[in-house]
Amino acid sequence: MAEEQILHEEFQSRVAPGKDWKEIVAWVGDLPPLPHVAAQALSLIEDPDTTAAKLTELLGGDTALAARVLKIANSAMFSRQREITTINQAIMTIGFKTLKGIIVAATLRQLNRKFGKVEQMLWENSTCTAMGARYIAGKLKRPYMEEAFLLGLLHDLGKLVLMRQVPKEYEGIVEKTKKGAGFNETEQAEFGFAHPLIGALVAKKWNFSLETCQAILHHHDPIKDAPRSELDEKTAIIQTADLIAHTLGYGHAEGYPDCKPKAIEAAKKLGFNDADAEKLIEEVAQAFKDGGAAFM
Repeated sequence: MAEEQILHEEFQSRVAPGKDWKEIVAWVGDLPPLPHVAAQALSLIEDPDTTAAKLTELLGGDTALAARVLKIANSAMFSRQREITTINQAIMTIGFKTLKGIIVAATLRQLNRKFGKVEQMLWENSTCTAMGARYIAGKLKRPYMEEAFLLGLLHDLGKLVLMRQVPKEYEGIVEKTKKGAGFNETEQAEFGFAHPLIGALVAKKWNFSLETCQAILHHHDPIKDAPRSELDEKTAIIQTADLIAHTLGYGHAEGYPDCKPKAIEAAKKLGFNDADAEKLIEEVAQAFKDGGAAFM
């Protein structure tokens, strides 16, 4: 309960003076829930008594979701030597933790009714950030590679939601970023709140963990020192991966600020030196080039 209260206060602190907090909460409350099969699947994955057979039966009832899960499971990101042809095989091969990220990826990809240039731009950033976060966590030898992948996918959930719900207004935000403005600052000036708040609120509505909500909420906060907790480190990994994605040109239109210096500085806070940070950017670029198409 104390954690819930802290999170609630953090949410409210992100709203500009004069903006009606209750109005924002009501707006998020009116958003569609997580699709039924995806919600059930995520719940089953968290159940220690779940079997692969139960998940196979559930996912088999949603042909579109099952097909996308298979496509992603066969991507170069997972480096499988044999093609995965069935949902049961996918679950047995990649495991429950990885499956959770893939289901979220498949669900988020279907979030927008249409899929134009802006939607693709935002989605490319989400997937590149997810792959980058997983790669960085692996380089740091952390046990939460798949969680980092999931957080990377969800970090810009607020942008995907805003683009879905207020497309004309959000296209206006994108236009302003072409003149050198950042998304976070532009959204805050225009709406009185920014996408990290909306993303965290929607993640909470969809029953993701408080830690996940906090990572989404804080992923644009300045990294002052080396991370002091696991949550701080996960958030720093997401921020670093996001900056790398922008450095590579994924997530913005031409005219956006150069993110490479910030990406290198963020990587250094995680313990990488300058040369390693440069190499990290190159390696994430190659990983996304090899495996990103499966998420499109």
